[in-house]
Amino acid sequence: MTTILPRESRISPVQMWLLFVLSDGPDYGYNLIQRLDRMFSGYWKPKAGTIYPALDKLTNEGLISRSHEHREEGLDRQNYTITPLGGEALRTGMDRWSQVMEHVELYGERHRALRRLKEEMTRAELADVFVRLGESMREGSFDVSDVVPALGSMEIDLPKQVMFKFLYAPEGDGMEIEIELEWLNKQKP
Repeated sequence: MTTILPRESRISPVQMWLLFVLSDGPDYGYNLIQRLDRMFSGYWKPKAGTIYPALDKLTNEGLISRSHEHREEGLDRQNYTITPLGGEALRTGMDRWSQVMEHVELYGERHRALRRLKEEMTRAELADVFVRLGESMREGSFDVSDVVPALGSMEIDLPKQVMFKFLYAPEGDGMEIEIELEWLNKQKP
């Protein structure tokens, strides 16, 4: 099994983001927090208690270097710079994240496709959809648009055996039910 992150270097997502930001050039701790905050646009609020330990770990692993800047006006600063080893870890991590994001996007695409069907129907209309679906399944091959016209044309061939999942859960004041059918298209020898 391939790891998502370069665990052989023990890099956390926060450390990966720090390497990513430092790949643009050296910076000091407070400014790194501000840059990450802008990068995530409010979806994640980086805190000093998370960032500074991550910077220490990256320094100890040799992935970044730290230098002390004495300032006459204001507090002294610790400046951080990505090292060649850190650049290599970042490239490895970014390759892995790219692969993960491809899978996430594929899943999201499938999930969004399922959600496009969400529309209000009467019980009678829903019963008609299930009847058409059942008749088409009995035949073993059907065009999706014959069952749910809003989906457009897509020919489906069903094998004799399918995996059936019936998922249900409370949703607000009602109930949400999802029916999932799964099968593998067998390759002909």
